Amino acid sequence: MAGVRQFNEDEVIATALDVFWRKGLRDATMQDLAAATGVQRGSLYNAYGDKEAIFLRAFDQYTGQFLEAAGYALDHADAATALRNFFDMIIVNMTDGSPARGCLTTRTALDAAISSTEVRQRVQDVLGRLEQLIGKTLSAAHGRRRGADANRLARVIVTFTRGLAVMERAGYSRKQLRESAATFVDAVAGV
Repeated sequence: MAGVRQFNEDEVIATALDVFWRKGLRDATMQDLAAATGVQRGSLYNAYGDKEAIFLRAFDQYTGQFLEAAGYALDHADAATALRNFFDMIIVNMTDGSPARGCLTTRTALDAAISSTEVRQRVQDVLGRLEQLIGKTLSAAHGRRRGADANRLARVIVTFTRGLAVMERAGYSRKQLRESAATFVDAVAGV
């Protein structure tokens, strides 16, 4: 039957996400996606358009899952506990797999320098939404009068997560990343 997809879209997008996570947007090819998903390139083009369109679908799926996990990790009245849980979630996320897969958002941010406005906007959106989640947690822990300070600190915390992602790519172990995060939380917990 013409026009009926002969593959499970959720599985294809999940598999494509893994390819993009391992290779990055720039280095992943339609052939890589076809080989990993078992769907011919022509069928992928017909179903989704180009490689970037597939990436955006996969990245949107990842963003939803990531932000949900971050919100859950940050759901504590005590800011220090919330941040410790959050950093643990971030570190496990980027050091998972063999070899470790790194941070998809940071990899995409680096690729976004040569990508479309839409990809760059998606990266900015996820980082902005992450800032909002962290700012909300910090504001609740410190009271409304500290809202502006909490939002600025949230941006610093998100910036620190990008630094952790770079350190992971440079070969730092999960243990070393956790030690750095614990030191960072201790430094900002009283702020």
